[in-house]
Amino acid sequence: ETHMRAHSSFSFSYFCTTNHRANTNNTTTTTSTTDYSRRILMIYNARKAKIDRDRRRIQQQSTLDDDERMNEENVDDIEVNLDVALANWTRERRGQTLFQTFIEENEAFESSQYDLFHGACLIAMHANPELDVNEQKNRVKALAEEVEKELPENREERFTLRTIKKISTLLFNKEVNPETAFQGNLEDYYAVGNSCVDKVLDTKRGIPITLSLIYMEIAKMVGINMVGVNLPGHFMIRPADVPECEILVDCFHDGDVLFVEDAEEMLSKLYRLRKGERVTIDRSFLEDNHLKPRAFYTRMLTNLKSIYFNKSDYKNALAMCEYQKYCSPDGAIRIMNVRDSGMCHFLLHNYSDAMLDLTEYLESEYSSNISAEDRASVQNMRDQARLHLSRF
Repeated sequence: ETHMRAHSSFSFSYFCTTNHRANTNNTTTTTSTTDYSRRILMIYNARKAKIDRDRRRIQQQSTLDDDERMNEENVDDIEVNLDVALANWTRERRGQTLFQTFIEENEAFESSQYDLFHGACLIAMHANPELDVNEQKNRVKALAEEVEKELPENREERFTLRTIKKISTLLFNKEVNPETAFQGNLEDYYAVGNSCVDKVLDTKRGIPITLSLIYMEIAKMVGINMVGVNLPGHFMIRPADVPECEILVDCFHDGDVLFVEDAEEMLSKLYRLRKGERVTIDRSFLEDNHLKPRAFYTRMLTNLKSIYFNKSDYKNALAMCEYQKYCSPDGAIRIMNVRDSGMCHFLLHNYSDAMLDLTEYLESEYSSNISAEDRASVQNMRDQARLHLSRF
């Protein structure tokens, strides 16, 4: 048998293929201000100061010839361009800034109080800086109100399994809701929009984790607490308040309600195991009824980071690394993200930043767990970054 453990410790795929195995601990690191943002502001302030000096010098001259008038106009243009650049930079980072604050302020919240959907909206802001979080919440609330109409008014009379089936029917049944039914996006699985909750609500197409999030939010609004179940290569959810309830909801496949044995069979087919092999899910995950926001967001961001990297969109891949700095669930995952950040900086020709991140990765407390192949690759990248810097 092939044993695959399902629990709260998420598995991740990173940019480089490595044999990295790191021992995790409970250390969590949150960065309040990034070196990148400080550098941008320093550059802006230095250039702004130079513009101000040039402006004063020009204005002090009593007589201006045509060339000097042109210089003054150029100074104005540069100042305007810098203001626009800074405004755009701030706009692009809006989601990251709000996400950092959100993670810090909600750290102590219990699972039932944590607004998981809110954080996912802030992640989606990287692609849509003008996203209105309350608007997205109201869209989910409208779906929950439709479910409420089909349920007993007294919440104590609502049976968990029956309520779950009502939610699945409303969200995924194409016969009941042919125009608005959600479904897994098999045709374009790696589209960025599949990982952004606002786009999933627009298109009714998504991947397991975003479809599951919308389902969980609706369930919470009608009185059913659900938690994520991390399976290798797949994500499902289950009710958290029913002891020994061995059922899972597969939101990618039309909200199917499965027993654990059904999920094992489905996953065995998915992985195309050899004859006689099968997936066995460790039932110990049923004992864990706590939501793990950091792990959830890290999985969502890792998906996006991989998508952007595969598209050679290193700027947005780096943005995902910046988000992940605030929510890494443990030190081992945090340092892998530092490596990814260093790689993005290198590919964006930010060699100084690449040197800092790659050096931190190689010299971290987890360095003994780095595979020889990964170490050689990262060292080579750092050496190239150092060579580029030596030429300036």
